[in-house]
Amino acid sequence: MRDELCRLCGLRLLQRTFWMPILLLALLACNQRGVEERSRATADPSKPAAPESVPVKVVRPFFGEISQSIRTSGSLEAESEADVYSKLVGLCERVFVEEGDQVKSGDLLAKIEDEEIRLAYEQAKARREKAGADFERTRELYADGLSSQQAYQDASLQLKLFQADYDLASKRLEDTSLTATISGLITERKIKVGDLVGATQPLFRIVDLDPVRAQVYVPERDYFKIRQGQTVVLALDSFPGRTFRSSVERLNPVIDPTSGMARVTITVQNPERVLRPGMFSRVQIVTDVHPNALLLPKEAIVLRGEQNLVYVVRGDVAYEVGIVTGFQEADRVEVLQGLTPEDRVVAMGHLGLQNETRVRVVDESQG
Repeated sequence: MRDELCRLCGLRLLQRTFWMPILLLALLACNQRGVEERSRATADPSKPAAPESVPVKVVRPFFGEISQSIRTSGSLEAESEADVYSKLVGLCERVFVEEGDQVKSGDLLAKIEDEEIRLAYEQAKARREKAGADFERTRELYADGLSSQQAYQDASLQLKLFQADYDLASKRLEDTSLTATISGLITERKIKVGDLVGATQPLFRIVDLDPVRAQVYVPERDYFKIRQGQTVVLALDSFPGRTFRSSVERLNPVIDPTSGMARVTITVQNPERVLRPGMFSRVQIVTDVHPNALLLPKEAIVLRGEQNLVYVVRGDVAYEVGIVTGFQEADRVEVLQGLTPEDRVVAMGHLGLQNETRVRVVDESQG
């Protein structure tokens, strides 16, 4: 009997030892659940949870130069161009230039057959020389009283007539050589050896490429902003990333009543001769410059109605601030009122912001 009691007691002790940790864990879990339920019971259900901060990139306003411009466009033209004609009818004997050649004023371009004209020239030259000798002899005799005044006058008149014939023949011989009337580039050659040329058809076209010009048009509201000598910046698709500086040469004194536009002529120096007539150009006429303006990237400004706003970060909160802007140029804006160089302005991440939103600055730069 005693052995049986000992066995039962040992079994109960073993069971109590096995279940004790499990009961303890259950008790702890219940206790934790009770604590959480009491915390939820005491919390204010009307109070929202604290919002997460919004990541933003900020910039500081900076000082720099900014300009006000009128933007327009137009095609480049040659400042000076000329067609070369023959003054005589004849056969082309030689051609000395090709399209694309650079020539100077007076350079020989082509030659017309001159055999008959040269013979006529030699005859006129001989007659003039004889008339000149006869006049000198008559003049000496007249001075010595050995010739009459009538003979002297006849010899003088004869010399003048033969001199005129010689000058005409010399001019015709000279006209058999076709020469450049201006310096420039040969852009057209419409003559070849053996062609019969006349005085009605252009044989060569010469274009002077330095300088070139652009004629653009501006609306009436900008008419009185344009002045002679103003800086002009030109950009062409043929030269990406490169600009050409120029100036306003003249402003047409009248405005077209049909279009309400005025013509502006711009001269562009082209010493490298890379600019060619016909090229399309985007033109920026600089009308005013602020050399020391407070500037801000355009991406930092939020337009709300007609009000320009920015978000200024103070501490870890972004505040809405209204600003007054001035000139705008590409991706920069002049700030006239509302900011100082010490302000930290949200440049990226501001689209989801409201006044007094908590923010977290992830990047900061100077302009």
